[in-house]
Amino acid sequence: MSLRKNPERLAWIVLSISFAIFCSLAVGIPLGIRWYLINATQVHKTSLAAIGGTVIVEEPNANVPFAVTDTKDDVVEGSTIKTDATSQAFVEFFEHSTLHLYNKTQVIIHKTQSPKFALSSKPNLIALEVLGGRVRIGVAPSTHSSLDFQVQTPHAVVELREDGSYSLEVSTEELHLTVRDGYARVMAMGKVVELGRGERTIVEIGREPVGPLPAERDLIVNGDFKQPLAVGWKAYHEQIDPKEVSGKAEIITFGDRQAVRFWRMGKARNHAETGILQVINKDVRDFTFLQLQLSVRLLDQSLPGGGTLSSEFPIIVRIDYKDINGNDNFWTHGFYFKDPIEGWPIINGEKIPRYVWYPYESPNLMEELRDVKPAFIKSIRIYASGHDYQSMVSQVQLLAKE
Repeated sequence: MSLRKNPERLAWIVLSISFAIFCSLAVGIPLGIRWYLINATQVHKTSLAAIGGTVIVEEPNANVPFAVTDTKDDVVEGSTIKTDATSQAFVEFFEHSTLHLYNKTQVIIHKTQSPKFALSSKPNLIALEVLGGRVRIGVAPSTHSSLDFQVQTPHAVVELREDGSYSLEVSTEELHLTVRDGYARVMAMGKVVELGRGERTIVEIGREPVGPLPAERDLIVNGDFKQPLAVGWKAYHEQIDPKEVSGKAEIITFGDRQAVRFWRMGKARNHAETGILQVINKDVRDFTFLQLQLSVRLLDQSLPGGGTLSSEFPIIVRIDYKDINGNDNFWTHGFYFKDPIEGWPIINGEKIPRYVWYPYESPNLMEELRDVKPAFIKSIRIYASGHDYQSMVSQVQLLAKE
């Protein structure tokens, strides 16, 4: 029987469909409104201040990048911020977290969003991508909403889970992440490493995170000399009189350790210098601790003390750096066993026993050199200086902590 011949049945069908639509709207509209109130977001612009040079900003819809030499309060999502060798940048986000870009650093600000309505329990969201360089992130304490702070690098994904201070250093080879204060999760190649205060991790391209490790890290490569000297170091020798015996720096096995021996023995009467040099090129202006550790063994020296100017010891360590004032500077420490001649000064040197391994630990150089403390470590040089000398060094470390 057709519905046209049975109007009563048709009416019930229409009524049922109408009621179903009404119920769907009665439930769906409030749920839709609720979903919107919970999930709607507002996008925030970011404040940028250039420090000591020109900062380049590339906005997503702009054809040409522009330079910032002072401040810019309206950096949009998707913008790339670049610093060069002479510039740094300071970024403040909408909820007062901060980002400090050091020299030669590139960061993309992907998202800076917050819930649009107070009904939402969703967190604020900041998502960055650090393509290279060094950054310091300060995560602000949450006030009204929690914060989801995400950092992407070529090596890993990082989640900063608590307010605190975090340092990331990104190179083509690896990521270094240090937690000064706070809590972080680092994810790469299916592995998760959790870091608390005073811990760090290293993530190499295509490998799992290592750690947690102590916050201290060694800036020296091949300081135990278990690899050939050419790994990390460059040996050299200089002398005034080319006719006199030459010197040599070479790795030897001495008991249970590998060491570098500096040797020049031939009753020489003129100055020479034999050493090893390692280029470090590390920005340390944000570090709180820097300490040199090494073991020294003195075998022979013809010049007493440190020579007439306290500059010719059988072992000298020299760290060349650029200080916080932008000036080239250096720190030295020498070792000797033969007492100086009366009137010969000893400056930045100490007397140690002969024929024994002497372990040396410098003071914290960030405090020792507080007025001219290092901002950028350029190199370390370990050498013997004088006329005739024979000495050894092993277990060299330059420990840094942020």
